[in-house]
Amino acid sequence: MAYHVHVEHLHSVQAVDDAIDSEAGSGSGRLVIVRFGRDGHDDCARLDAALAAAGEQVAPVALLYAVDTDEVTGYNDMYQLHGPCTVMFFYENRHVDVRGDGDRDAVDWAAYTGDGFAGLVKAVHGKAKAGRRLFIVD
Repeated sequence: MAYHVHVEHLHSVQAVDDAIDSEAGSGSGRLVIVRFGRDGHDDCARLDAALAAAGEQVAPVALLYAVDTDEVTGYNDMYQLHGPCTVMFFYENRHVDVRGDGDRDAVDWAAYTGDGFAGLVKAVHGKAKAGRRLFIVD
């Protein structure tokens, strides 16, 4: 099955909330992945390219969104979004904590390629479907 791949930019706290909430009630069993960061930052540009490259591969299991933390500031303190680029995963309206070496900030998101990110998404999706809410990237 072919999927239309789109990394939608969300421009308000309400839009982010709606994206997360609407997928939870849809019964599709897909992750909602939100890239929070500064759109003009090089790390975010590289990650956005990886998201777009992975889009078709992950479309059956995930929806992809991007949020500029300078434009939408409502989550910056709540999720401690102080770096240039952070990715958050949600499954059935609940956060799936993806960490590297036990620390959420240890994941180098900008280092991901399309295939690498797609593999990570599929692994996180499998764990989330099984009820796990913590995933350690090795």
